[in-house]
Amino acid sequence: MSETNTPDPATWPGHTGNWNRWPNDRGTLNLITPEVTLRAVRTVTSGRVIPLSRPVTDREPIRGTVCFEHTMLNAGAWDLEPERMESLNSADQVAYRTHGMVNTHLDAFAHIGHNGKGFNGVDFADMVTKETGVKRAAIDQARAIVTRGVLIDIPRMRGVSHLRPGEYVTAEEIESAAHRLEPGDAAVIRTGATLEDGRPPKAKGNRHGDWQGLHPECVEVLATRDIGLLATDSSGDVFPSPYGHIVRSPVHTLCLTYYGIHLLHNMDLEALAAALAEDPRDGFLLTVTCLHLERATGSLTSPVAVL
Repeated sequence: MSETNTPDPATWPGHTGNWNRWPNDRGTLNLITPEVTLRAVRTVTSGRVIPLSRPVTDREPIRGTVCFEHTMLNAGAWDLEPERMESLNSADQVAYRTHGMVNTHLDAFAHIGHNGKGFNGVDFADMVTKETGVKRAAIDQARAIVTRGVLIDIPRMRGVSHLRPGEYVTAEEIESAAHRLEPGDAAVIRTGATLEDGRPPKAKGNRHGDWQGLHPECVEVLATRDIGLLATDSSGDVFPSPYGHIVRSPVHTLCLTYYGIHLLHNMDLEALAAALAEDPRDGFLLTVTCLHLERATGSLTSPVAVL
């Protein structure tokens, strides 16, 4: 696969995307109107429900970072009423690191900034601080997304089972499928990335290891179609990135900082891809919900497709 000429870091990206297009910080979620949601509902024909989230994993595969902790608080007699043995109770608590390469999650715009700015040109320091958390464009603004999903199955287009770690989806491949997208749709990109079946990432000394993902130029193509959401079975970015000399995660930067497109990562798209191979269609009902976290940079989520 040939390398695309990469731009000059001093001029990238050369535009401000969707800054100040809408009078709020919801970005392209403004495009998911009631009419768009109704269009999505009308795609349902069989009522088959396909969950699209991965099992929550407690460690990142490359660095071994702990990203999820589950603690049982009680299991058995209710600690508030120990003398009443008929009262049984179990309770637990969970703690998780939102962003990473394995667990299914949705990014808020406050997750990424560039050259001191966040989405809509806001000073990043006015958007989020370590002391206060997110002050503007937190994940609670994206806690209910119901739209039409359009699967772009790149391995199927190439006649392979999956992209290898380090391979990327090209802008030309996205362009060939872009006619299927309408404003407000979720572009759901399958690369075949999974932690199973001999397809885990490889570690070659870089921060994240090698992962399948999108070339940054794919974002520019998708943005012209006015998508409401970009969803993938990988981290979105390919690692190592052809734009890595500019920013660590250019797909993140373009989507979250410039275009205001929320990113849904690390989905399990295998069952959906198999179902749509048997029942080809341009769209399906996609629902994405996250926790109502008012000062958070993202949330674990469990998206669902309905056919």
